[in-house]
Amino acid sequence: MTASMLALTSAAVMFVVLLLAVAWLLWRGHDVPVWLICVVTLLLASFTLVCVILLMLPLLRLLEMAVMMWTLVFA
Repeated sequence: MTASMLALTSAAVMFVVLLLAVAWLLWRGHDVPVWLICVVTLLLASFTLVCVILLMLPLLRLLEMAVMMWTLVFA
């Protein structure tokens, strides 16, 4: 397993666990601590960032190949 997939999996697992904790607190009628909201938000941001980076890398390679083919054809 590559490091990026490990980071993606661990961020997703931690996000789901903390989201379940927030849902349980809200279900029981307790107040959700501010630090827990901040941690869940940061995990969501890191998960989204890793997903975007993993999805954009192949597209950037395709763009680079298209630019290279364009310059070879019209040079």
